[in-house]
Amino acid sequence: MSYELRRARVWASVGYVLQGLFGSVVLTNLPGLQRRTGIGDTEVSLIMLVVLLVAAGGSLLAGWIAPRRGSAAVLVPAFVLQGAAVLLAILPLPFGWLFPVFAVFGLGIGLGDAGNGMQGLVIQRAYGRSIINAFFACTTGAAIFGALLVSGVAALNLRFEVGLAVAGIVGLTLVSGMRGKLAADPEATAAASGADAVAKVPIPRRGLLVFGLVVAAVFVGDGVVSAWSSVHLESTLFAAAWLVPLGYAAYQGCVLLARLTGDRFVMLLGRVPVVAVATVVAGVGLLGAAFAPLPWLAVVGFAVCGAGLGVLVPVSFTAASDLAPERTDEIVARLNIANYVGMLVGSAATGIVADALSLPIALAIPAVLVLASLAAVPAFRVRPRESVRPGV
Repeated sequence: MSYELRRARVWASVGYVLQGLFGSVVLTNLPGLQRRTGIGDTEVSLIMLVVLLVAAGGSLLAGWIAPRRGSAAVLVPAFVLQGAAVLLAILPLPFGWLFPVFAVFGLGIGLGDAGNGMQGLVIQRAYGRSIINAFFACTTGAAIFGALLVSGVAALNLRFEVGLAVAGIVGLTLVSGMRGKLAADPEATAAASGADAVAKVPIPRRGLLVFGLVVAAVFVGDGVVSAWSSVHLESTLFAAAWLVPLGYAAYQGCVLLARLTGDRFVMLLGRVPVVAVATVVAGVGLLGAAFAPLPWLAVVGFAVCGAGLGVLVPVSFTAASDLAPERTDEIVARLNIANYVGMLVGSAATGIVADALSLPIALAIPAVLVLASLAAVPAFRVRPRESVRPGV
């Protein structure tokens, strides 16, 4: 294994870290932005809608750039945009200026999500074994660190902008060392040499749709737990104040654990058994959290849900890329759209259902969607066809 490949893996991991750090710091500082600008929940929802819509466009843009210039050409601008937006959010801007700032952030998020997926799969194929879960674990771990950073800033009675400044400066410093150290995409290499074989390989739309539905279901569940676990514990189960945030903390902790161990399970058991078990575990865990009679049982349910959901997205991206390895960059860019659709539905539609029926039922619906993904398990048997060997 070459030094260049090992170096590419390290710097790709840095990319996953930056994606988790920037996203976490921005989301956990939204209450601070609300206090500073005087905006309400509706305005925050509109801002997040802008982020998701622009991120979807950024993902598609990455799918156009990467096959021509490589995913490395996507990632550096992605993190520069995110870091710049984080630092701009420090400024005492009027409410209206938050929309262009968060649009810049959303563009960076979309480019980063897609570029990270592309880069991770290129390196995984070069390694010849599953390592994609470890990359995603970097994002999860960085997201947890970002939340702790914001919490520490608050505990020290510092202005919330301090957390944004630390994340922005550290992130942009790391980005400065990334250029020229990532792996070269086979599609971009083939395009540079004038080869036209890649363009002739069709993307299996039906297979991509199947994996897209799985990813969307996972992110519906993730969005629900992220946005509503604390509300469920507080308003439905009347949990003590100290217990309320533990639902989400337990969920994220088990997502991290699942991703740290996921590659080993995939290599030992294969994708199909791992996906089948993870799907059942995630769905049952979320159902248990939804209808738990006691707060601590709901916390356990959220933790179990995280243990299942954690591996489904990385494995889905790997399986989807195996449909047409020569078109991996475009497949990742398109599949990534399901991420934002799921997040939007999971965070927004849950409130509507909760108002109309009840919050436990609103939490149960995503659990059923996740369990319905069992129908897609046979699709994970796909094997990669012969393709160009990735370079570095």
